[in-house]
Amino acid sequence: MTRISVGLWVLLICGLSACGHRPATDVQPMVRTIHISDVVQPEVLYTTSGEEVRWKNLRSNPVRLGFLTMRLLDELACEKGVATIFGQINDLVTIPPGESISLCIVRAGELQYNVWFDEKNPKGTISRTATVRVEKRG
Repeated sequence: MTRISVGLWVLLICGLSACGHRPATDVQPMVRTIHISDVVQPEVLYTTSGEEVRWKNLRSNPVRLGFLTMRLLDELACEKGVATIFGQINDLVTIPPGESISLCIVRAGELQYNVWFDEKNPKGTISRTATVRVEKRG
């Protein structure tokens, strides 16, 4: 009777541990990070469709990111901090200090944007127009 109990416990533990693993096909996309400090770096980011593009605010105050080209934002594989509660993509997004927003762009093309270093002053210091160039995977 003891051998059967031990055998059942071993089978149960092995079965439960197998449930905790991800399938081999569930691969996380590569993350490309844009750093916002006194400047935006890199000014031109090259990525592939489906990869995550992350804007990280390294400043001690909030910044405002404004997308100039919205065509690529019509179809996203992922997003964080960019959509409204109704699922619409904002063309102006505030990024708090130390926080980030991100997108996984599906289409190939160019996404241009600017960063206002003082989020409350639209006439204040602004970055040069930066670009995310998305190439089709394959």
